[in-house]
Amino acid sequence: MKDIFDKCKFGNFDIQSRIIRSGMWESQKSENGILDQAVFNRYENIAKSGVGLINSEFFCIDPRDRFAKYSSNVNYKGFVKDYSEITNIAHKYNVPILGQLAVFWYNDGLNQKVTPNDISFEGIRHLQTDVILAAKKFEFAGFDGIQINMGNNFYLSNFINPYFNQREDKYGGNTFNRMRIVLEIVRVIKKNYDIHVNVKLNANDGRKGGIGFDESMEMCKLLEEYGADSIQLTSRSNTFPTSDGSNPFIDYADKLSSDTNIPIILGGRFNDKDSIENVLNTTNIEYFSMSKPFVAEPDFLVNWKAGTSSETKCINCKNCYSKKVSTCFVNGTDNA
Repeated sequence: MKDIFDKCKFGNFDIQSRIIRSGMWESQKSENGILDQAVFNRYENIAKSGVGLINSEFFCIDPRDRFAKYSSNVNYKGFVKDYSEITNIAHKYNVPILGQLAVFWYNDGLNQKVTPNDISFEGIRHLQTDVILAAKKFEFAGFDGIQINMGNNFYLSNFINPYFNQREDKYGGNTFNRMRIVLEIVRVIKKNYDIHVNVKLNANDGRKGGIGFDESMEMCKLLEEYGADSIQLTSRSNTFPTSDGSNPFIDYADKLSSDTNIPIILGGRFNDKDSIENVLNTTNIEYFSMSKPFVAEPDFLVNWKAGTSSETKCINCKNCYSKKVSTCFVNGTDNA
């Protein structure tokens, strides 16, 4: 029987559990970006709880991006100082940590909200350079890698989507061409930096004329071919409701896990230990991401490992997500 707290390999990392912490917003900071002490405390509670790997909250590039107010910025003056301390905290507990880069609007120098169809070749190169430089900054700050968020409704998820991308050049058309912008980024990072590259990708877009399961599978295989070290599956918010609240992507993730040779992380709607261990022992899925439960109770894994609890305090109210805060209202941890 496989167990959540099995010590196992995740790419080149030795991790102490199969639970991956997935980050969202960073609201506990000053107007100039400097982190509050509460952020360091939160990361320490997560790192020492028995988590396998940490993905940071969203980082943005442009201070005018849609979610910049609720995110950290890789370009603020205290970035390396603050996040070197964060990564040191994670490493003190032997937990690898990745910086999550999420671009929603992109400013190509001419248009603050340039669309995938309108961005020029030079603008594409500028965007790719921004992502590659962010990866280098993550490396400077001690992160073990980068998570490139090209899922949910972020810019790169739209760029690779035929629903939005009707380009007629080499960055539009078939699956490979639409993926080219990210594949080139991954290849450059892997060729020049010694860091882990994780990509967050929608399992299914849910739009008519968007990305379906088959194309998403093809995209994941291209990412593996071009050097991605792991993939985290996600989806647009509330795209696939199920009557029993179960995860709608288990079958897809099971097949993808057996058809690829890199770690595949399944996220969404996991709040209890028994459900995760059932999937772990009846499918090929090895890794599971959780976000909101860590907001409600950053160290809930301590109780899971001790056997004193098998559920989290998270009631899936989604206030932390909708209000864009890194703290929980229901359980009294809102210090934003």
